[in-house]
Amino acid sequence: MKINQNFSVVNMTQQEIPVITEDTKTRYQWVPFGIIGPDDFFQNITNAFTTSTTNSACIEGIADLIFGKGLYSKDEEFQKILDKLIPQEEMKRVVFDTKLYGNAAFQVYWNSDHTKVVKFYHVPIQNIRAEKLYDNPKIENYYYCTDWTDYKAQRSKKKIPAFGTSTEKMELLYIKNYTPGKYYYSLPDWIPALQFSYVEAELSNLHINNIENGFLPLVMVNMNNGIPAPEERDTIEDMIEAKFTGTRNAGRFILTFNDDKEKQPTIETIQVDNLHDKYKYVSEYAQDRILVAHRVTSPLLFGIRTVSTGFSSQSEEMMTAFSILQTMTINPFQNLIINFLSTALETGGYPDVELYFDQLTPLAILSQQAEDTDKTIDEVADTTNKEMENPATTEDDGAGVVDSGIDNGDVLQMSNPNFTKEFEIFKQN
Repeated sequence: MKINQNFSVVNMTQQEIPVITEDTKTRYQWVPFGIIGPDDFFQNITNAFTTSTTNSACIEGIADLIFGKGLYSKDEEFQKILDKLIPQEEMKRVVFDTKLYGNAAFQVYWNSDHTKVVKFYHVPIQNIRAEKLYDNPKIENYYYCTDWTDYKAQRSKKKIPAFGTSTEKMELLYIKNYTPGKYYYSLPDWIPALQFSYVEAELSNLHINNIENGFLPLVMVNMNNGIPAPEERDTIEDMIEAKFTGTRNAGRFILTFNDDKEKQPTIETIQVDNLHDKYKYVSEYAQDRILVAHRVTSPLLFGIRTVSTGFSSQSEEMMTAFSILQTMTINPFQNLIINFLSTALETGGYPDVELYFDQLTPLAILSQQAEDTDKTIDEVADTTNKEMENPATTEDDGAGVVDSGIDNGDVLQMSNPNFTKEFEIFKQN
């Protein structure tokens, strides 16, 4: 007697190490920037930020520390100009893009004579692509599009000259760090933890599925009364899934009616030993790798509690960790942004500006320092923040502000959702 058996084979997809590419061989005038797909870098980075709890906490926390209390000038006269040139909210968004994406951009407006810069606006970096280099020794133009995945939107893209390369009213100041193997774009400092961010996201999916399945073990149901037709098999499968999965079905029992004992279905439980320990290990390891990528020696700085680190107190741990983070991460980011802005301002008619970020120190650290020195928190904060400043070294000439004459409707895309005009597209002449 021939026995028929039916098996379904499940092909498990394999995740490969991300390969980040600047594709210069396309027919496009711009350079796509991709990880998995041809131009999906910014979307994948965004997903890693929005779906990983540890990565999100680190990026937001470090971006806040980089921005501190804002960008200022040591020249009081130029400070009045700076307040109008670069609003703090625009500066904060550029800082955030620099930390999240490793790239950021200002749209810079000149006066009618192209002799003085009159305004800086943040532009979402995910909307910018660099123009291919042909015979040019450096990038001279960028392209702006609200959605690079939409071919219709690509046809209405806006070409913008790079800052200092034209006499146009508006130019683009692109801020990026040096990245080996990349020319057009740079990578965020936490890019080695990209896959571990995906791991945290997949773990959250796993737990949701476990909850929806009522934490029931994996089971195999064998129907012993013949192999039904494909349509009938699908119907039986759907009925079992609808009846016994989901959080509201946890604890239900199965009642079967059979012609004889030999035809009763067999239900076998597939046990995986120490599964919760395996998930815990993967979760802790992924979190640790993300923290390492961000160079965070103490997650307490961002409200993340982990196992004991050997410090005698939390305040001691935070002070040591903050000192390392300030030196190794915060200062380099601030210097990068200040150098780009100082050069742009000098080119734009404001020589010798003294820019610095007013530092932000965690309250727990200030409280401990105040207790140790018998000073108030405000006194300690003033001293500590001045010691950590990133100032320029020259003085400003006190040049006056030029009336911008910019219509908000001409701005590519400003960032504050409280104003509807800030999302209008640049109008070509």
